[in-house]
Amino acid sequence: MATNHDITRPTLAEHATWADDAFARQVLPKRAVGTHKWEVGGVVVVAGSPAFTGAAWLASRSAGRSGAGIVSLASGRGVITTLAATMPEVTHIMLPETDAPGAARRAVERLMPHLEKARAVVIGPGLGDDALTDHFLGALFGFGPTVRGTGAHIGFGGPEVSNATDANEVSPLFDHEQLKVVIDADALTWLSRQESWWEHVPAGRAVLTPHPGEMARLTGLSTAEITADPQGVAREYASRWNQVVVLKSGYTVASDGADSRMAEDAPTSLATAGSGDVLAGMIGAFLAQDVAPLDAAGLALYLGARAGKTLEERFGELGVIATDLPDAIGLELGKLSSDEQSH
Repeated sequence: MATNHDITRPTLAEHATWADDAFARQVLPKRAVGTHKWEVGGVVVVAGSPAFTGAAWLASRSAGRSGAGIVSLASGRGVITTLAATMPEVTHIMLPETDAPGAARRAVERLMPHLEKARAVVIGPGLGDDALTDHFLGALFGFGPTVRGTGAHIGFGGPEVSNATDANEVSPLFDHEQLKVVIDADALTWLSRQESWWEHVPAGRAVLTPHPGEMARLTGLSTAEITADPQGVAREYASRWNQVVVLKSGYTVASDGADSRMAEDAPTSLATAGSGDVLAGMIGAFLAQDVAPLDAAGLALYLGARAGKTLEERFGELGVIATDLPDAIGLELGKLSSDEQSH
């Protein structure tokens, strides 16, 4: 059985630094006495579908355990009904579960009051890859979904919804200057079908969290090319897109195009379904607490690796599952806070 000791630790590129203890203590969010939950930071998690309810749970739970003051889950009625009793601290935004004309716009309209109050939104875990997701994300981002394999834009099925294809037009999602956006999983798959999508997303407002397969769809590179140089690929495309890219591959790397942070460890226990949903929720929570995007990603990489290593002591490399991670991350945050206070 492979162990962490069998993994060759990569050499840092010139522009990269480790996401280590000293870095984590430096960027760790701090709360003032008497602060309010909205001042701590609100996160909206847009996630889940009937086949992938767990992704919504994992992203929401990890956002809460990572310090967000309030977490709101936006999903369909079926997902929320399934999960509500398991997450009593999470508020809910019920979205239409239909691709009927105008449904995408109605879903965005339901989201808008919550986005106005939040500081971060996590989009994509478990959303599914279907027409409903296409229409909804097209309305939310402000440019239309594409017919798979053609690159051609399609409408939303109703005259009240327009496709905002002008690069100077602000989308409903990015209309709120305080809002940072984590784009994950099925939202990345959708984004890969949007021609020149980066021209529609204001610089520095998004954190993309692809694994090599998703990065291949976004870039046109092969997975072999991506895994051969994850630091270089993450940096190059973060610079092209003017966003933070978190490339999940072994020692995961985050880059904003100028600087990069790399996870100091690569626990093999994190190779389990749902760990990416947890990472997205963590990053969203740190963004909501006003941590800069690259630092938020780096802090999430550090804590995720620490949590994985700690859980391995109890369950071994093979026994850790994603639902173990959010509570372990909360405990690691507690340790980090204690360490920071002692320095």
